[in-house]
Amino acid sequence: MAAGEGIAVDKLRAIQYFNRAAEAGSFAAAARSLEVSGPAVIQLVGALERSLGFPLFHRSTHGLSLTADGERYYETSRSLVAGLQEIEQRLSPRGVKPRGTLTVGMAMAVGQNCVTPRITRFLARFPDIELVTKRVRTFQEIDEANIDVAVLSGWPPERDLVVRPLAQTRFVVCASPEYWMRAGKPNEPDDLLSHHCLVHHNISGVLQDRWTFEKDGERRTIDVRGHFVSDNRLWLDEAACAGAGVIRFGDLTLIRYLSSGLLVPVLTDWNVLESPTIYAAYRRSQRNSKLVRVFLDFLVEVFAELEKERIPAATGAIPRVSKPEWWGRAHGRRSAYAARGRKSGA
Repeated sequence: MAAGEGIAVDKLRAIQYFNRAAEAGSFAAAARSLEVSGPAVIQLVGALERSLGFPLFHRSTHGLSLTADGERYYETSRSLVAGLQEIEQRLSPRGVKPRGTLTVGMAMAVGQNCVTPRITRFLARFPDIELVTKRVRTFQEIDEANIDVAVLSGWPPERDLVVRPLAQTRFVVCASPEYWMRAGKPNEPDDLLSHHCLVHHNISGVLQDRWTFEKDGERRTIDVRGHFVSDNRLWLDEAACAGAGVIRFGDLTLIRYLSSGLLVPVLTDWNVLESPTIYAAYRRSQRNSKLVRVFLDFLVEVFAELEKERIPAATGAIPRVSKPEWWGRAHGRRSAYAARGRKSGA
């Protein structure tokens, strides 16, 4: 190997070590994940800093944190390494399994209840892919957290990203068997006014205290009440399973609770409106990424299976739901926002 080639290889390896140290938060953790020695990582990252002429990390007893220059360099170097991995994948012979690091962001309830229970299959199928998962709630976090592909729930805004719908959810109103035994099951939507409803603060900051039902052309809107409110969806799930009250969430993210009998649905002959879509989103520059493509294929497989497991809708096919007026525009209570709309003639 010529001297110039050796320097280029060492520089690339130093960048890879730097990226891993930035993600792991310490040189020791980076070395373990790379299966190399700690001094090797420290030495190459130090050489990289000297060649650049500025420090990349603040070093302390608590670990590593990126300097301002380090933050900027990480953004560029991560894209560089991902691009090189993609070139290698494109030029590799057919049949060679994809390899590299894929960072996936997921909405908490979708990740925990839909994707991760089946993730073992993906990991076994692609052992050379290092899968990094992060919690995301909004489109903005795709850029901020360096996400390759995000799995979100809601209505995507107009942005220069590729959006692939995965499933249309259907809202289910449910509670634990213990709660229904204690409080009685509602026969009509209006009966919910006498129940303790566990209310969600969604990602737009809107308190979801207005539940709208429809059947045979008749629409009923109920401003539910309760004394437990949270912006953490999973806490509301657990509270409902423990008998604290009634929840209203998408059926696909409740399947494991419904199928096990931990939660029992009611008012199933009514269509509960404004249920969101689950979708994947990624940058246009990732269109040809084999890593993104195989994960998207896995997601399609997962949601096809969930589709077979869901409780059939009494109202027939589940239509795609258009974006509600309040989505992404308001804070406060859903019911209060609706009242303001009526007063203004909206």
